[in-house]
Amino acid sequence: MKKILLITCALLSSNSFALDLAKYPIELTSGDGVNVVIATTTDKRQALIKVTGINHEIDGITFLTDFKPHGSNNAFKYTYDGSERSLVSVDQGYSCCSYTLYIPDTRDGIYLAKKETPNPILVADLKAQYEQQKSKGLQAKLANFNREKHLSYQQGKITAVNSEIEKQCGVKIQTDVDWEIIDDKILQKYAVGSFCAQVANEMASMCKNDQSFKNDIAHINNIECQFADQLKLRQNDTTLTFKTAPKAPNQRQFIDAYLRNL
Repeated sequence: MKKILLITCALLSSNSFALDLAKYPIELTSGDGVNVVIATTTDKRQALIKVTGINHEIDGITFLTDFKPHGSNNAFKYTYDGSERSLVSVDQGYSCCSYTLYIPDTRDGIYLAKKETPNPILVADLKAQYEQQKSKGLQAKLANFNREKHLSYQQGKITAVNSEIEKQCGVKIQTDVDWEIIDDKILQKYAVGSFCAQVANEMASMCKNDQSFKNDIAHINNIECQFADQLKLRQNDTTLTFKTAPKAPNQRQFIDAYLRNL
C-alpha cells in the first residue's frame, strides 16, 4: 500500500515534467518592452507562459495555464489572488490570431504582435524555469488569496469617507467595520468598504446640498457597519448600526429616507 502511495505521489509531483510541449514557442511583443513567451502543449489544452517587461509581481514568473473559453474567444487562464484569471486572450481572426495580455489589477489589456521566427530553445528554458520556480512555491504563493492587499484597499475606502464627511459636514463621524469577522469569501466577492461607506457617503452628499443637515446628525459619533442577510439601519444613542445586505436593492434610497427622519 505504501509503495502505491509513493508511486502516486511521485506521478503527481512530476506531472509538469510529463507536459508534452510543442517544439516551437509563440513569442509575442507589445513593441514597447513587454514580451510574452508561450509554450503550448501538443494538444493545445495547456501552456507555459512567461511575461516580462511589466512592473508587476507576475513579471518573470512562468505559469502553467489552461486554454479555456473567454467570452466569444479563448484565453490562457491561471489562478492569481484566489481566483481564475485570463492571462493572454486569443482572438481567432481571419488570418489566425490576435493576442491580448491582461495584467492583474489593471483595466485595459495590452495588444501583442507575434514574432515571425520563434526560437525553439525557449521551450526547454521555459520548462526549466517553471520547475525551478514551482519548487520554491512562487506560483502557489501568487495563486493564494491576498487578504492583506484586499483588506488595505477596502479600509482605504472607509478612511476616505471619514475624511469626506468631516469636509462636507464639519463633524467627525467614524465608520467602523469589524474586519476580523469579514471572512475571505466576502472580502473576495464584495467591495466591503464601498458597501459600508454608503451611510457616510449619503450624509456627506446631503450636507453638500444642504448645510443645515449637519445639525440633524450632530449627535451621531459613529456608524457601525455589518454584513447581514437583510438591510437595516438603526440608531442607538450616538451610534448608527448599519446592516448591509449586498443583494438588497435600492440601498441608497433606503439610507436617504432614514437619514431624513433622524
